[in-house]
Amino acid sequence: MERITSEVIAEKEFTIANRGYNQEEVDTFLDLICEELDRLNNDIQDMRQKTTMVRPSAPAAESSVSREDENKFREILEMAATVKEETIRKAREDAEAIRLKAETEANERLNGLAEEREVLEKEVNALKETAAEYKRQFEELLHAQQEALEKATGLF
Repeated sequence: MERITSEVIAEKEFTIANRGYNQEEVDTFLDLICEELDRLNNDIQDMRQKTTMVRPSAPAAESSVSREDENKFREILEMAATVKEETIRKAREDAEAIRLKAETEANERLNGLAEEREVLEKEVNALKETAAEYKRQFEELLHAQQEALEKATGLF
């Protein structure tokens, strides 16, 4: 596994998923991790320098203290890597769940709109039939009035 440094974190690029985590927030968090990693590395260097200055005559004790601290920092970095991987995995799972939910809601909405369209088409057809019937009755009425007028003109 590649050793995690602030440069590795800063250069890491992730794929962008629909409705995923806010990229700015992730970048800000990764920047904080880089700063903390740099600070811890500086602390390690400072401790190494101090232990060599304080105990130059006891290399075995110096070595065990700095190894212990180094192991602790390595453990912290491994924990950070685990947290990072878990966060990315969780983000992907959450993104997929959001996508599936949105897809389901969209399909349900489309089905509802299709049903609504069918109802409206039936209503429009019924109105067309009613209009056609009114037109037919009106034409019959006009025809009857025309016949009545023609008969009445014969009277005058």
